[in-house]
Amino acid sequence: MSKRDLTYKGTISRKYAKKEILKTIIGYLVFYASWMVVTFWLLYFFEEIPQFDWVLWILFYAVVIPFIVVLVSVTWYSYRYVNMFSFEVLESDIIIQHGVFNRVRATIPHSRIQNINITNGVFDRMFKTFTVKIETAGSSAAAASAQKGFARPEGYIPGLIEPYIIEEKIKERITKYSSIPSGLEDKIFKPEELAFDNFISYILSKMREGEYLQTTIKEKREDAQITAASLAEKVGVPIQTINYLEEGRYNPSLALAFKIAEVLKCKVEDLFKLA
Repeated sequence: MSKRDLTYKGTISRKYAKKEILKTIIGYLVFYASWMVVTFWLLYFFEEIPQFDWVLWILFYAVVIPFIVVLVSVTWYSYRYVNMFSFEVLESDIIIQHGVFNRVRATIPHSRIQNINITNGVFDRMFKTFTVKIETAGSSAAAASAQKGFARPEGYIPGLIEPYIIEEKIKERITKYSSIPSGLEDKIFKPEELAFDNFISYILSKMREGEYLQTTIKEKREDAQITAASLAEKVGVPIQTINYLEEGRYNPSLALAFKIAEVLKCKVEDLFKLA
């Protein structure tokens, strides 16, 4: 990566750690307050109220010591997480690095970004921070998080003080690479009454081409022990595109064919042949 590629670089605020510590304290106190209420209710119900010094020992060993251990652990982990978190907006993609025990480096091409959400929950408002969620197409990371019981997008950046800067930088890159070159607007979109017909005609022609093409993408992918979702992520297309190609439903572009061959470490002619 050259310095010219870097458009924005940032880290998350230490307020994020304070927010996580506060959430832990509140959750811990609510849990143990409920536990203590039930305990004393049972003692009162069975008319076996212990001496006051026994109560103090119960509070010390069952509440205070675990609370101190949890608080110290969460404090260390939260501040370490903040220190290890960084992100960079490049010309072609965004890189997010995070993790305390397992270091994760996520590279998200701007071409796969579908939406950018900025959230500001109750605890975020207390510390004046925001969370940026970058939703992408064909993300195996997002699918894996959903299977584990929590839905977290591939691009997840918490604890930001000024989230709109990164949103602006990403949208600038998306607009730059998705815009139509100057001078071609009239050729592509005019006359307006024919634009949709031309588009549908092109799609149908691409799908018909697939009838005369045989592909070994699925076999090569399985030999390389790569999932369809992972292949889609590596070449920068939705997983549906890989599924359609493996089923032989349409011809890929030359650029996509070369990308797939590069990931599968084979030649393009090994992947496709005419029926």
